[in-house]
Amino acid sequence: MDIFETPLPGVGVRYEFEAESGDRVGLVVRRDGKRDLGLYDRTDPDACTGTLELSEGDASALAELLGGTNITARLESLRHQVEGLAIEWITMPSTGGLANHTIGDGHIRTKTSASIVAVIRDEVGVPGPGPDFELRPGDTVLVMGSEHAVSQARQILIG
Repeated sequence: MDIFETPLPGVGVRYEFEAESGDRVGLVVRRDGKRDLGLYDRTDPDACTGTLELSEGDASALAELLGGTNITARLESLRHQVEGLAIEWITMPSTGGLANHTIGDGHIRTKTSASIVAVIRDEVGVPGPGPDFELRPGDTVLVMGSEHAVSQARQILIG
């Protein structure tokens, strides 16, 4: 399935794809965090037959209903397929460690070889956060690597 991405300057990004049924589906991810889900007319791809505005919470709930919880099951399956792979969810402390610092400040990948794969903040997932991503107290950080590397990363993250 091809997903087309179109930047919308000042608004966000629009993603579009054609479902197996032939329906065209669009999603605008706005800069304010809201999402607009649209269904397009099959005969006129420029005509939208209906839209639905979703808050961040609505989008998270919909993602769960559409199979978001399968991610955890797939990670567990991956752990069993790759010998020595450790996967850990680490909750950031209120103070200390990398709380209120960027991922890059910790040099985790360089020092430990572990990777921060995702961060969950206020029930919203952030996949593949970059080095400029600031970790906040209460964030849940998904770390992957060898058991030793993940253990070292945990020490850097929580202090």
